[in-house]
Amino acid sequence: MEFRNIVITLGLAAGSALFAGCASAPDAAAVPAKPAPTVTTAATQAAPTAAAAEADTAAGLEKRFQEAARSYKVVQKEGKTLYCKREKVIGSTIPTLQCISEAQLRTQVENTDEIQQKMRNRAGCAQLGCGGGG
Repeated sequence: MEFRNIVITLGLAAGSALFAGCASAPDAAAVPAKPAPTVTTAATQAAPTAAAAEADTAAGLEKRFQEAARSYKVVQKEGKTLYCKREKVIGSTIPTLQCISEAQLRTQVENTDEIQQKMRNRAGCAQLGCGGGG
C-alpha cells in the first residue's frame, strides 16, 4: 500500500511539473528568430508627396462630382449653370424642380464624403471599442 502511495505522489508531482512547464513562457533560445525586415532605398520606393496626395484627393472628388451630376439635368439660367432635379419637397406629394449651383453640388459631394468617412470611423470604433466617447 505504501508503494502505491509513493507512485501516485510521484505521478502527481511529475504531472504538475509538466503542466507548469507548459504554462510558462518559452525560452528565447527555443523560439526561432523572425527574419529581419527588408530595407528599401529611396530609389526603389518613391515616397508620395503632399502634392501627389492632394492631386489624388482632387481627382477622387471630381470623379464623385461627375457621378453625382449624372442624376441632374444641366440648365443654363441667367448665365449660370444649374443642376436641376424633380424632387418631392418634404411635406408635399407634388414633385417640383429643385435647382442648385455647381458650387452647392460640389459642397454636397464633399460633405457626403466626410459624413461617410465619419460613419465608417465610428463603426470601426464600435467594433474595436475605441474610447473617447465622441
